[in-house]
Amino acid sequence: MRMLENDVGQNETTLKDMTITVNEACLKSRRWKGGSGKMRVSRISSQFSVFVMLLLLIACASTKFSVIWKDETYHGHPEKILVINTFRNPENRRLFEDELVKALKDHGVDAVVSYTVMPNPVVSDKNTIAVHVKEVSADAVLINKPVGSRMSESGGHGNIYYEDLYINTQTDVFDMKSNRLVLSVSAETWIRQGTPYSSRIHSYVKDLVSKLSRQGLF
Repeated sequence: MRMLENDVGQNETTLKDMTITVNEACLKSRRWKGGSGKMRVSRISSQFSVFVMLLLLIACASTKFSVIWKDETYHGHPEKILVINTFRNPENRRLFEDELVKALKDHGVDAVVSYTVMPNPVVSDKNTIAVHVKEVSADAVLINKPVGSRMSESGGHGNIYYEDLYINTQTDVFDMKSNRLVLSVSAETWIRQGTPYSSRIHSYVKDLVSKLSRQGLF
């Protein structure tokens, strides 16, 4: 988790705190009824507790796309995309690029990571990028970069409050045959604290690839 803090500057709410909140809610539910109904309420509360914990683990991120720009004169479809992520932490970058390449291939688009040929993703040097594009036989480049983040405190139970992280990103797609930008997407991703970084990446990438697909990129 410390690695993600280096990229976006965040604080973590632990899964333990969430578990305490759920347990407290279940305890209150058990107090509503006595006698023969106590065991039934206990079973329902336990099932509810498991259900809520699954939701906390699965629904760890939600992405809203605020700005979408597309070159309407571009009607092509990339055959192979070089994926570049600009996270400062190398491990975070590898995780993201691996996940995005996999998602693109699942959509029938060939893609390749850039960290194997570009240890330092200097995206301002177009000539260097062009050399690596030719090296991996790609015809398009996708550059994803974080552009900011913010923290927002959400309502809690008792003395427990959650600090939600919002990450702002920009994704640009370049057609290397015509050497021009063909699609740009800005997004804000809400992330519930206390979940693994790999799960957050998976959720965001899934939303991003779906958006790119709906824009007709592939």
